[in-house]
Amino acid sequence: MKKIIIPLFVCLIILAVSIGAMQWRAQSADDDMLATSQNEEAIADLEEIDNADRDISASQDQNQYPARVENDSFVIGSPDAPITILEFSSFSCPHCATFHKNTLSDLKNDYVDSGKVKFVFNDFPLNGAAVKASLLMKCVDVENRYDFMEMLFEQQSQWAFESDYQTRLKQYASLLGISNDTAESCMNDTATEQAMFTKMRANNEKYKVQSTPTFVILPSEKIITGAQPYGVFSTEIERLLKEVN
Repeated sequence: MKKIIIPLFVCLIILAVSIGAMQWRAQSADDDMLATSQNEEAIADLEEIDNADRDISASQDQNQYPARVENDSFVIGSPDAPITILEFSSFSCPHCATFHKNTLSDLKNDYVDSGKVKFVFNDFPLNGAAVKASLLMKCVDVENRYDFMEMLFEQQSQWAFESDYQTRLKQYASLLGISNDTAESCMNDTATEQAMFTKMRANNEKYKVQSTPTFVILPSEKIITGAQPYGVFSTEIERLLKEVN
């Protein structure tokens, strides 16, 4: 009886090991196939993301116009845009900051980047801190001025009402690689400051700017005062677009 049981037991063990090996190989093959599939999906995702990034970059290249300086004013948008918006603002003005935070980006996306509107930023500083900020911005490379301007408005509460605002402004400028000495020189450029005040007086006489922000929409010369919502601007823009088309 023992002679029968022992060989049978050994056979069962061998059979179990064989089945286990077969299952392990099958599982390993499934894992390999799954890993291969996941890798292929990951590669496809990366290619899709890369293609999307290229499409976005191409779209941006087609829709955006180089920032520039015209008559000592910072300008964005197409030189041939049928509508021009003149902004008169102060870096220390809370209402100006509100407009830049809540409204400007939508106007830029919908009208400036599409070539319908040219936006002209005019300095109209109301205190010493705003004067220094405007002078400093003039030393920033043109391609970085829009982002620097938006940063100053975004961080307004952190610097514009502090006694050490010049130190804060130098810190912001350093993010763009501008040294403290260069920033100091820019903020104390009396010739540029006098030219800025001369232009302010001329604009005040022409458009009767009484407060900031004030906007003049051309060619209608409609004046909008305060941090008005998007709809106030888009209504006038759409009206003018119908007239020029």
